[in-house]
Amino acid sequence: MIQHYLKIVFRNILKHKTQSIISIVGLAIGLACFALSTFWIQYEMTYDSFHRDADRIYLIRTDENHFGTHYHNFVPYALGGYLKNSYSEIEDWCAFEQQSFFTMQNKQLTEYPYIAPDSTFMRMMDVKILEGNNNFLSSSSNEKEVAITEEMARDLFGTTDVIGKELISGNNMKGYRISAVIDDWGKHSNFKYSVMGWMSSDDTSWGNGRYRMLIKVKHGTDINALIKKMNRNFPEEMKKDKYNCKTGFTRFYLEPITQLRYADEFVRGDETIVQFRYIVYFSITGVLIIFCALVNYLTIYSDCFRSRKREMALRKVNGASEHSLLALLCMDFLFTILLASILGMGFIELLKSWFIHYSGIADTDMSIYGYCILYIAGMSILAYIIALLSVYIFRRRSLQHTLHHTSAIGRLFRRGSVVLQLIVCIVFIFCTTIMQMKLYHLPNENTGIDYKNRASLSIWMNVDMNVWAEKVKELPMVTEIVKPVYWPLISMGAYSLFEVTSWDGLNGTADNPISIDQFLAGEDFFKFYNMKLLAGEWISDKSKLNEVNITATAARTMGWTPEEAIGKRIYYNEENTQSMTIVGVVKDCAYRAPTNDVPNAIFVNTNKLEYMWPRCFVLFKYKPGTWEECRRRIEEMQLAELPDRKLFLDSEEERYNKYLKSEDALSGLLSFSSLVCILIAVFGIYSLVTLTCELRRKEIAVRKVNGATIGNILSIFFREYTLLLIISSLIAFPVGYIIMRQWIETYNRQVNIGVWPFILIFMGIMIVITLSIGWRVWQAARQNPAEVIKSE
Repeated sequence: MIQHYLKIVFRNILKHKTQSIISIVGLAIGLACFALSTFWIQYEMTYDSFHRDADRIYLIRTDENHFGTHYHNFVPYALGGYLKNSYSEIEDWCAFEQQSFFTMQNKQLTEYPYIAPDSTFMRMMDVKILEGNNNFLSSSSNEKEVAITEEMARDLFGTTDVIGKELISGNNMKGYRISAVIDDWGKHSNFKYSVMGWMSSDDTSWGNGRYRMLIKVKHGTDINALIKKMNRNFPEEMKKDKYNCKTGFTRFYLEPITQLRYADEFVRGDETIVQFRYIVYFSITGVLIIFCALVNYLTIYSDCFRSRKREMALRKVNGASEHSLLALLCMDFLFTILLASILGMGFIELLKSWFIHYSGIADTDMSIYGYCILYIAGMSILAYIIALLSVYIFRRRSLQHTLHHTSAIGRLFRRGSVVLQLIVCIVFIFCTTIMQMKLYHLPNENTGIDYKNRASLSIWMNVDMNVWAEKVKELPMVTEIVKPVYWPLISMGAYSLFEVTSWDGLNGTADNPISIDQFLAGEDFFKFYNMKLLAGEWISDKSKLNEVNITATAARTMGWTPEEAIGKRIYYNEENTQSMTIVGVVKDCAYRAPTNDVPNAIFVNTNKLEYMWPRCFVLFKYKPGTWEECRRRIEEMQLAELPDRKLFLDSEEERYNKYLKSEDALSGLLSFSSLVCILIAVFGIYSLVTLTCELRRKEIAVRKVNGATIGNILSIFFREYTLLLIISSLIAFPVGYIIMRQWIETYNRQVNIGVWPFILIFMGIMIVITLSIGWRVWQAARQNPAEVIKSE
């Protein structure tokens, strides 16, 4: 019996091969999208979940009203003992520092992640010492010691037998004895390490707020209640620093370590490839693709089932039971799902290596194919339900009704499915188009600075950068050099941040201090970035120490126009203390990510701050298209002359473009998704038109007998699908506009959507639909009506 059913299924696939291929490919693409997107989200949401009792471990964060952020991830060491003694819900706590460790490898400086833990960290986070002892935790010994992971040991020494060997630190060029080899958490953690050692300071007072702190709560603890208790008794020692100035800290947050990966303001922008919310967007696009493929498949199935109603009726007349009909339909579904699954897994294998590299997934034993099984199971259950409903509906109808009645519900369902697919398709195309417009606009918009073909160089540490300025100047790719008395705007940002609480015209002090970025500047600095002066004059050699330039945004924040700001004074803490006088207002410059607010910035005279010069960079311009060669030549010079030093070499344009990497990734995902949706929708419409032509062959023949031309018949179909496109557009365009309007508003510079994207997208889809249905309808309309009527 099964063999018989398989023969029938195979014959039906061959009979409706166009529809079958479209259904199988659509479901296969849905499988690939579902498995990859679910795998990606699962990976991102399981960071640090491998720790023992991970569900009870929390990172302590505080509010941060300073410097344009909302959260602060570092606290004083003294807080741990205070919390443990004050709240019985806290079972344990630990503190640690995170930084980088530079060491020499093959005569080159190499960077490794470094954690400086306390002894509790080792126990609470279950860090295993594989060989050696825990002397590296103590900073009291004259001979500093460190622990390294097995991977780092093999990388540096080619073996794990490294106890007693020496690491040369690039931080201070001292040697450190390796006293232990420890296990490695891998890359699926927010607290990566290759080296462990002593804490940088013995200061465990309230004034030393440089530690990350984890707490472990007892089983059954109500976290929300604990947070409320902690905030009601917020330590007074944290509200002010050792200078008796307000810190801005007023409340605690407890963030589960398993949720830190997608917690606000925890993962730095340069540590993530794609923002977590964009990964969610990718998964949503996968769901929509599955939805389109499924609607298309069900519509084709519905039309195919109606075309087989005589076959089903005859089987029933010849004694087929309802169970046998159900088995036949289920076999039809399952065979299609089986072929789609095989093809979908082939797609996954083709995309898997690219996908893992692109998403940054590493060190995981999760299987993508587990999600494939989940998808297949879901589709199989859905197939069984649909087959069951089909048999139930068929059973309720009489034989006469089955053979001669044409269902209006079927036509409505078919048209509704076309509208749904077109809506999703148009929304995808519209969002992708607007995103591409915005991404084109971002690097080409007027940011207030000219960062293209500009770069910066510094070699750390104790290197005379004036000498290297002359070396760089001799390179044929370099067109201009600025003396090393500045920091680059984009690649390094502000060298200092401070808060303003008072300014001329303000009564008293501000309730919310204004955070300001501070830059070293001078006439050649402003000229290098081609910055514009809106009012007043540039700071220069003749300027006093307290005379500054500010940006237009900083002036507006304090309630001034650029002209009104000239001559006004800004105070660090309160009036009549240290002040700065504004002599010029600069046009806003977007040196931060375009998704951040335009910052308040102040420029101080570098010639009055010579003690900062040893930390400064060489700024230079290079010829267009020569950056890679320029970088290669500088790196070669540094390796030849100073291989034991850390090189900082960045293109300002390259750095700014890194701000857009999440947008570029999302744009690529949406472009691919849009293409898939267009193909599914177009092929779906083509297959539906093909089936409709088959079902309406007699109608077309009768129309031709009564004088209808091929053009008349084509116009019937075109009118129908044009109406469906108009209905879809009236729904899709407002939805897409609302989505993209909200997305665009997350940027500090807007782009006008305009009317042309709506017109062009509508016309483009209209042309595609016309081409997709024109050929098939034209073929049906050319058939001999006499032959069609006889065959009916």
